[in-house]
Amino acid sequence: MVYIRTDANNLVATGHIMRCITIAKKIKTFNEEVVFIVKDDDTVKMIGGKFKYYCLPSHEITDIYNEIPFIREIVANDKNAKILLDLYIFDAIYMSLIKSFSKVITFDDIFKEFFPVDMIINYNPHYYIYDYQTRYHNWAGKLLLGESYVPLREMFENACSDENEKVKNIMIICGGGDSNHILHKIEKRICEDELYQNYTFHIIAGFLNSEYDKLVEIAKDKRINIYRNVYDMAAILKKMDIVISAAGTVLFECCKMQVPTIFFCVADNQKDVVKGFGAKDVMIYAGDIRDDEQQIINNIFENIEFLAHNYEIRKKMRKLMGNMIDGKGAERIANAIVTL
Repeated sequence: MVYIRTDANNLVATGHIMRCITIAKKIKTFNEEVVFIVKDDDTVKMIGGKFKYYCLPSHEITDIYNEIPFIREIVANDKNAKILLDLYIFDAIYMSLIKSFSKVITFDDIFKEFFPVDMIINYNPHYYIYDYQTRYHNWAGKLLLGESYVPLREMFENACSDENEKVKNIMIICGGGDSNHILHKIEKRICEDELYQNYTFHIIAGFLNSEYDKLVEIAKDKRINIYRNVYDMAAILKKMDIVISAAGTVLFECCKMQVPTIFFCVADNQKDVVKGFGAKDVMIYAGDIRDDEQQIINNIFENIEFLAHNYEIRKKMRKLMGNMIDGKGAERIANAIVTL
């Protein structure tokens, strides 16, 4: 059986739970059972009854190590337990303790320390900046590296956006709870500059976004559509000409759909994304929103106009995107886990 330890809340981006659900669905196609181990009610809501789960007693857990005895008890009767870890808070000590009673798989796109696990996944296009081969040269585990392991949902496998010479539809998204209130600030700028006269904007509020009502209020009587808790993202992206997004899972979805994208960073773990998508001219990097918020927002809107008036640049970006991701990554990860 495969167990997945992850969470989603106003501090943890929803991309973690979303990719885990995607991988879990593929694991089930190999006739392997999947059980989620979570600690937040929000995560339970996102699982939505699709999988069996255990909810750890958060009131009894003061740090990550305190939860290990509970996890040990959950998997106690499973002699072939495999646990996929997907939270940045889990360190090498935590993983070593988990490995004492289970095989362990983890994502690692920060390369902070040696992880004593059985499998490491880093599907980012900038994985090559980290010297995995040297760090893990005497290690018996398995490395899953590069874009061929991007775990996109099934809806993206054979999907692609429509190509239009004229820009009409622009999507804006900042995942999770959007703790920096970026969607609200960008929407205000759209209204101040009356850009809704030229384009139709589609703002995607995350499941945990607390400003949804405010976004809807501002959008009234304007060509601004507000969405929440979107499932069929491929259907929306298919109609988009440009996307503005925080660095995260959505960038891979935009890449598969071949939608010219402007992205920005909101967290430390996103900085190296620039070396993948940004450095390869696949997407346009607007900057780190924490460095100079107003300037980054200015950059976003300058690049909207740049792309809107440069069809040849957008065609080049689409071509580069089309060569990066084939949409089969979740299946490859699931197969590797099942056969571990």
